[in-house]
Order: sequence, then structure tokens, then C-alpha cells
Amino acid sequence: MPGAVAPTETVQPTSTIDTTATAAFAATQTKQAEPTTTITATATETPLPEPSATNTPQVITAEVVRESNCRIGPAGNYTLVNTYQVGQMVEVVANDLGAGYIFVKNPEKPEELCYLLTQNIKVSGDVSSLPSITPPPSPTAAPYFTASFKKFETCSSEDYVVFNVENAGSIPFRSFYIKVTDDKAGKSVEHVVNAFDQWVGCIIARDISPLEQGAAGFVHSPPFKWNVSKDNLRAAIMLCTEKDLQGTCVTQVVEVK
Repeated sequence: MPGAVAPTETVQPTSTIDTTATAAFAATQTKQAEPTTTITATATETPLPEPSATNTPQVITAEVVRESNCRIGPAGNYTLVNTYQVGQMVEVVANDLGAGYIFVKNPEKPEELCYLLTQNIKVSGDVSSLPSITPPPSPTAAPYFTASFKKFETCSSEDYVVFNVENAGSIPFRSFYIKVTDDKAGKSVEHVVNAFDQWVGCIIARDISPLEQGAAGFVHSPPFKWNVSKDNLRAAIMLCTEKDLQGTCVTQVVEVK
């Protein structure tokens, strides 16, 4: 058409994405941490073990009933540890080994142990549960003897008492001392003799001197000068390896009931 203006095409603006800016934006974002699971330990109660019953060993004691020497070995030739008086209490730690002795603690030094004559103590408790201790070797030949009541004899209308003795050690005896006490009368007699003869009345029936190893002999008291109580006597008998109570001496106490 004359004079008509040809239409023109309108160009629409286009949207341009700036990828660089987008990347920069993404880089500035803080990445959220993935949630994690925390395991909490639960405490459990552990029962304590029940205390077990402990058997306390029985302490066995002994009372000294006669003055007694306590030595490092079961014989009179061992070193003396202490001398205990009547009434002294001691703890028994080992049984009698058959030699007439028992093993005890020295009350003054509990770490120190020694042997006491069983006939000189009164034990409280059962010693069968105690161990048996092997004694140390004897420093020399060990003297030992056994003694027992034999009978009463009469000489010139006066009574005296006779005891059997037997040398159970390893060395001869050559003298003895005896003291016989009449507890009812409160009197005693004593003497020293250098033989172990057998007396019958006023006569020596058999000479025995010395008293050899394994041999039997006799120990007699002096005559009693009073009407003696024949059922309540106590005799302390000491045998020695040399005459006149010299050398090594061993003592036994015998009751006459």
C-alpha cells in the first residue's frame, strides 16, 4: 500500500546467565554437617564377691608348771634360750617329736623358738594339729634318760624311795642328784651320788657305774626323817655325764601318787 510504513520486528531482550557469578555464590554457602549418632554407654552394676569365711588357726598355749629351761634343741646340751618360772604362758608351735619336748615361742622374743620339757608344762588345746619340727643337729653327743618310780625301801627303820633310770642317750652318765619333796609335810631330802647302784634295804645288791648307753640303773633318795607321805611325793632327778655333777646334765621330774 502506497505510503504505508512497513512493520518492523521488535526484538525481545534475552536473559543471560552469568555462570561465573553462580559458581561463586555456591562456593560461599556453608555445607551443613550430616547428623551423626552418639552412642551413650549405660552403666551396669557389677556385684562384689561375697567375702569367704577364713578359718583362723587355733592358738595353742601352755602354762609352765615347774621352772624349766627352754633350749634351741631337745636336750640339755643345746644352747639355753631362756628359763621360765611357774605360771609363765607360752605359745606352742610344734608337736612333741617323741623325745619328751615341745616347741614353743619365746614370749620375750616371739621370733625366737625353743624346746621345753613336756612334763614341765600344761598344754591347753589339741597339739595333734600342729606340725612336727625336725630339731637341729646336736652340737655334741646328746645325753638323755628316762625315770620312773620303783618302790620304797627301808634301812634302819627309815624309809627311802627308789627310782628306775635308763640311759636313752648317746653318752654315759657318771653322777646323779635327787631332791624328793613331800608336799603334805612341806619337807624334802636331797643328795649327790657318783653311781647308780641297786640298793636292797641297807645293802648294795649291784654296783652300776657308770650308767652306759642303753643301760638301766637306780637312783635313790636319802632316808626320810619323818613319816613320809608315800602318795604325794615329787622327785627332781638330774643325771650328769661326769662325776660330782660335772659335764652335761639332764633333769627329769617324777611324781609319786
